[in-house]
Amino acid sequence: MKLMFKGEGTFLLPPNQLCTFEHDGKKIHCNVDLLIEDYKEKQAERINVSEIYKPESKVDSEYAMKTDISCPVIIVRFDDGTYEVLDGNHRLYRAVHEGHGQIMAHILNESELKKYIMS
Repeated sequence: MKLMFKGEGTFLLPPNQLCTFEHDGKKIHCNVDLLIEDYKEKQAERINVSEIYKPESKVDSEYAMKTDISCPVIIVRFDDGTYEVLDGNHRLYRAVHEGHGQIMAHILNESELKKYIMS
């Protein structure tokens, strides 16, 4: 697979963590290592887990129940109002299955996501 960078910034090659998802009919690959580095010192906000949790997400449930849900998830809120979890699906799974109504999250908008897109 050939990767080209669309965004600006420092990239780890290859990234240890790569998030791949589809939005608006396009496959998107994000450098999660760079996301985590950029957002680790930023203030997170609370978000309702029901807004971002997708029951069809595939996670290792045993591993998920051991994750630290105090660590914020990283999500993108697209201009059409939909969300995608970029980092933290296991933490989100645990929060849902333990009955937490909210979780801490770093929320990027669609234009902020461009810095992390790889193709």
